[in-house]
Amino acid sequence: MSSSDSAWRRVWRAGALIAAMALVALATGAQCKPDEDRVVVFLQGLYTAYDEGRPQRTALEEHRFDTIKGALRERGYDDARMLDFSYAGGTLSSSGGWRPAEYACEDTDRPLTESVETLERMLRDYGARHRRAHFALVGHSIGGNVAMLAGARDAARPEGERIGITSVVTLDAPLHGVSPDKKVIIDLVPCEKTYLAGADLVALRADPATPGVRRLQAAVMAQEGVWLATFGNENDCLWNPAYCAGGEWAYDADTQFIENAAAVRRFVVDAPPLLSHDAILADPAAVAEVAAFIGAPE
Repeated sequence: MSSSDSAWRRVWRAGALIAAMALVALATGAQCKPDEDRVVVFLQGLYTAYDEGRPQRTALEEHRFDTIKGALRERGYDDARMLDFSYAGGTLSSSGGWRPAEYACEDTDRPLTESVETLERMLRDYGARHRRAHFALVGHSIGGNVAMLAGARDAARPEGERIGITSVVTLDAPLHGVSPDKKVIIDLVPCEKTYLAGADLVALRADPATPGVRRLQAAVMAQEGVWLATFGNENDCLWNPAYCAGGEWAYDADTQFIENAAAVRRFVVDAPPLLSHDAILADPAAVAEVAAFIGAPE
């Protein structure tokens, strides 16, 4: 074997090792920026509210995301590094702490792009005061759509213009939209509605290009170091009403998953129909997966 052949083999082996390491990082959701700078941002979904200074109370938790936040505290996060998104925006205190504005359920019912822009303003404002911060987004329901779209937009920006989103976790999120028959269920939620957000979701489901667009977004995010996890409950009665109530419904449970995301978890969480959409937030297995994907702060 010539010396040039030997050199090429060393180069090839080095390249193969780098590729293998990249695949491991993609599979595990590893972060590229320093872990100690990670800030976790939580996004509620459609027709929720920010009441009494906390995310809306649920039948399973005192406030939405309490169980996940508890798991992250056990990993070393303090409350200052777990922020709540507000559809009405917010402000920074003189010390740099985030103060989400109270919002009513009507504030969530707007086009998805408007909510994404509100989130981006929040992250830019926070990042301007905390230069080393980067963000892990955890979004439930339509909050997952907002988080995923923000992550995809950030990955597509030139490096010098990025906000600093490094990971996104979606939970029971209609990432591919929903079928029009789900309006019957949405109508049961007590809130004054414009159906602007719902129109976006129905349009996504009706568009045959949506699955391909989502796969491309997930691929670009991975390429740029923004790791995406799509977690969902296949027994969520909002997306799979036939499981809970029988009858003829469009099957939308697969809307929760993007198959080429860095992590995809299909949970089967048993809960009464009225609790099924929030059940994943308190399910021990799902909460453990969320905390593991986000990782420890140090």
